[in-house]
Amino acid sequence: MPLTTALAFPPFSNPYPPGILCTLAHANASVAAALEATDRKLAEIGQPPVTRRLTVRDSGPSAGPEAEYVHNLVAATLVPYSVYASLDLKVQPSILLGHGAGFNVGSVITDLMSMEETIDVLITGFLEAKRISLRGGMLALAVDQRTARSMCRQISEDGLHVGMINTPHQTVVCGRFGDLDLLETHADRTGVPCRRLAAILPIHTPLFKPAALRAILRQKERTVQPVLPPLYFTTECRPIVESDTVRKASLAIWTKPANLIESITDLQENFGINHFIEINTTPTLAPMIIQNAHPGTRVDGPPSGITDAADVLPFLSGA
Repeated sequence: MPLTTALAFPPFSNPYPPGILCTLAHANASVAAALEATDRKLAEIGQPPVTRRLTVRDSGPSAGPEAEYVHNLVAATLVPYSVYASLDLKVQPSILLGHGAGFNVGSVITDLMSMEETIDVLITGFLEAKRISLRGGMLALAVDQRTARSMCRQISEDGLHVGMINTPHQTVVCGRFGDLDLLETHADRTGVPCRRLAAILPIHTPLFKPAALRAILRQKERTVQPVLPPLYFTTECRPIVESDTVRKASLAIWTKPANLIESITDLQENFGINHFIEINTTPTLAPMIIQNAHPGTRVDGPPSGITDAADVLPFLSGA
């Protein structure tokens, strides 16, 4: 059976190791340009540059929890983008899947937003969260979404909400630190495995929406038409395959869960996808896709233990 391929871009997860782009930043001009553009944006808000963190293995001590978080936030776009920009794909993808924060990478690749606009969206949301003293994070629970919602309501009526539905038995909850602490204690007490993600504010917050909407609407001013596959964004389990639809609907991710289970089913049953490639340096989406996909689906992804993004390229060519 011929392969019908989707490139899958991961959500915000855990930090990439220092120096992950040490080779690609020197070998690929577009990667170097993306890092330079990001450093300019960070300098505008008084944050240290991220290039040293991503290109030098021994980059020294962290500049503090806030700078570390901002670096992790932008790295979640820069690293998958750099891998994609350096790949020699042996297959022609039919669609791009952006799960959760993977939308940011997909937006750059499909020219929905430029790299500068995407970084600006992330920084704007972070600054607004800081302005209103919003501090929180994300907790992965080894339960289905119904159980996760029930656990959230037991702790807080409005301080916790489901952010991502990854597999039948993995749901990510977002909320304020205090409520997440109580939820984590409750999960431990009831025997529910859980894991804190490296975030210092709830990623799935409407605070990112205004800046993203402004950036996307500016696409109307562009004259170059993208020639890349359409972007499928995991919002309300519906395909987002045209730019007009994206402008109107895709930003719902910050108020509604990203449901990977139903999105994988939809991609397979309605788009004929039988091959997924996770564009990343650490296995994040690939294991979850394997759990959700039809039997016989081919899933390529990065192995564990990659510390130099250049080493992952042979695993993701689709050959």
